[in-house]
Amino acid sequence: MNAKPKFFRYSADVLIHYQEEGTGATPIVFLHGFAASLVTWHDIRRMFAPERYRLFLLDLKGSGLSSKPHDGLYGPTTHAAIVSAFLDAHEVNGVVLVGHSFGGAVALLTSLKSLAEGERRRIGRLILIDCAVYPQKIPRFIGYLRIPLLGHLLLKATPVRFGVWQMLTNIFRNKRAITPERIERYASCFGKESAYSLIQGARQLLPPDSVELVRRYREIDLPTLIIWGREDPLISLDQGVRLQGELPRARLAVLENCGHNPHEEWPEQTFAVMREFLTSEQTGGSGVSDPVGK
Repeated sequence: MNAKPKFFRYSADVLIHYQEEGTGATPIVFLHGFAASLVTWHDIRRMFAPERYRLFLLDLKGSGLSSKPHDGLYGPTTHAAIVSAFLDAHEVNGVVLVGHSFGGAVALLTSLKSLAEGERRRIGRLILIDCAVYPQKIPRFIGYLRIPLLGHLLLKATPVRFGVWQMLTNIFRNKRAITPERIERYASCFGKESAYSLIQGARQLLPPDSVELVRRYREIDLPTLIIWGREDPLISLDQGVRLQGELPRARLAVLENCGHNPHEEWPEQTFAVMREFLTSEQTGGSGVSDPVGK
């Protein structure tokens, strides 16, 4: 597939970079996690048949090539509003929202927004990968970014490639997936303008009304696939099990020997689970399957 970079204008100050691939009847929108960009989907994107799927890979506001305005608006609610506007602009229905980590929270909020606005046809299914949903202890490196001045000093003092290597080492269980190519891929995400958006994002990971939002997730009756790395050091599998129990039509797939990024650590196994879900006529259930990483 040849990725064609495009930009969606959300406002006068915000342009969202995205890539569109394929011409198929099933639209899929990919939302990356914190401190990442659409490059996180590089390994798995090529597995989707272009004649069957139409992929939209977004750089969230403040990430990749998207705008990084100094407006203080980097919480998940802001991102959900942007994703909703993106879906409206492209006039696609039955979208599959795929969200990893923080992007999973954005996908859930986008779904709630769609339901509240009566756009039940807009989103068809959800795929949530090691999703950041519930309040929890903040990881150390994110905690440092939240401290005034310290976050700026750390980002300025840490060489980008070393910082990427350290981050991936901390969150990947499958260390063989931490290749020089992947490090370069991530390093390309962080420019001089990234410090502000990273720090603001770290401070706004959870919306102020997160407790109420968690209660409302039970309203999301979309067919949902939850994928989780069993050895995720950032967000424990217990949270995936809890989420599967609270979403009415969710299934949980657990990958062995896998950390926080199944789609990068074991892309083939992750895609196999996604493909089965996307092609299955079954739309409910609470089953658990366990693909095994090699």
